[in-house]
Amino acid sequence: MKNLDEKDKRILEMLIEDSRRPYHEIGTEVELSESTVRKRVIRLQEDGVIEKFTIKVCREEERCIYAFITLLPKNQSEIKELIRETQILPQCEEVYFLAGECGILVKVNVPEITELDAFIENFRGRSDVKSVERVCVVLKNIKELEKS
Repeated sequence: MKNLDEKDKRILEMLIEDSRRPYHEIGTEVELSESTVRKRVIRLQEDGVIEKFTIKVCREEERCIYAFITLLPKNQSEIKELIRETQILPQCEEVYFLAGECGILVKVNVPEITELDAFIENFRGRSDVKSVERVCVVLKNIKELEKS
């Protein structure tokens, strides 16, 4: 992003956080009038810095709770089977084999926290899993690559 001053950058940050934020509210934050903010946003659009404004809706039928879970196998010989099984589970969006004795990292997507709890407990109860570590639930997405 070339030729952006600090106010342009702050306007972009605020729009990324909430693209429906009123221009007068942005203006108060960056010490500009509402009309000046509007003109800057139009210029950012014309310059291609802002491509579009979008919304993302989480529908009931979609999965909306993301978590990252590290699974440690009891021994390294069982890791291949553990990887295979996580790859076919619909809740597992991404599966990573980690270097060292770190096991595998799984990105899980479920509709409810109770399903996440059941998912974790299922792996804790397995004989080939030493432990379920570092269960991290995503609170807020900060940056995501746009899928084409």
